[in-house]
Amino acid sequence: MKRACVAGAVAAKARAAGVIAALFVALAGSLSADQPQVKDVTTVLRRAGDRVAEFFTRAQSIMCLEKVSLQRLNMSYGADGPSRRVESELRLSWEPSPENPTPTEARTLRQVLRVNGSTPRKKDYDNCTTPEQHDSEEQPLSMLLPSQREKYTFTDGGREIVDRREAIILNYREIKKPTVDVSLVENNEDCISFDIQGGMRGRIWIDAETHDVLRLDQSLNGLIDIPLPWKVARRPGVNPRWTVERLDSSIRFRRVTFEDPQETLVLPIESSKLQIIRGGGRLRTTTQYQSYRRFMTGARVVRPQ
Repeated sequence: MKRACVAGAVAAKARAAGVIAALFVALAGSLSADQPQVKDVTTVLRRAGDRVAEFFTRAQSIMCLEKVSLQRLNMSYGADGPSRRVESELRLSWEPSPENPTPTEARTLRQVLRVNGSTPRKKDYDNCTTPEQHDSEEQPLSMLLPSQREKYTFTDGGREIVDRREAIILNYREIKKPTVDVSLVENNEDCISFDIQGGMRGRIWIDAETHDVLRLDQSLNGLIDIPLPWKVARRPGVNPRWTVERLDSSIRFRRVTFEDPQETLVLPIESSKLQIIRGGGRLRTTTQYQSYRRFMTGARVVRPQ
C-alpha cells in the first residue's frame, strides 16, 4: 500500500517490490564483449527461484536492524528541510505447509524502535512518509517464486561483475497494465493511500555460480495518474489529480556469515528509493540493514496441576 501526505512529500511503495533516490550507482564493471550470453533464461529463473525459496525458509530465524533516512527534495534535488530517521527491527514471515509448500509471497514484519533517535510517539504513526505506517510489506524477492514469475516477462540482459562476483542480468517487465486504487487513511484525512498494481519494469543481477540475487532494480514503465479522493480534491488550491513521474528502487545483497552453527546467507544490505509525484512532492529514501542475528524459540513442558 502506498501512502502520501496531501500537502507534503510522498511515501509510495510499489507492491512488486516497494523497495530510490537516483538509482544506486552499480559497483560493477562490465565484462568483455565476448562473454557468453544467457542461453536459457527459464533455467536461470528456476534456479534463482529455488534459491529464493531456500532463502525464505532459512531466513525465518533471522532478525536485523533497519535504519531508514527519509529526505524531502526541492526542485533541484537538494535537501528540503531536515531528514527523518527511523530505526526498526525486521524479521521475515514465510509459512510453507504440506498443503502449500511454496507460498505465493513472503512478508517483512517491522517493529519501530526509534524515530529521530527517540522512542516513537503516537503522532509519529500518523506521519505518512515513514515506515511507521507499514508493519508488514511484501518481500521483493517473492517475484521469483514459481507462482509469481508468470506475471512478468524476462529477457537476457548480459553479464557483469557485481561485488567481485560474476552476475547474470535479467531484464523484466510486468505484464499487467497499471491500475490505481486511492483512498483516505482512516482517522487521518491529511494522508492519502494509493495502491499501484502493474506497470513496473527492472533488472535483476543473479550470481552466475550460486544463483543468489545480488541486486534488484525497479521503476515505472511510464507516468501514472493518481485521482485524489473527493474530500481532498475539493479543497481550495488542491489539484484534483497527481501524476507519478518516478518510482525507482534498488536493493543490493551480500553474503553474511553466522556462527554456531556456521552458515552463510545472501541478505539485503542497502537500498535506495526515489519518488517524484507531480503535485505530491519528491522524497529520497535510503536504507541500511545492519546487525543481522539469529533468534531462537524455545519451549518447556508444563506439568498438569
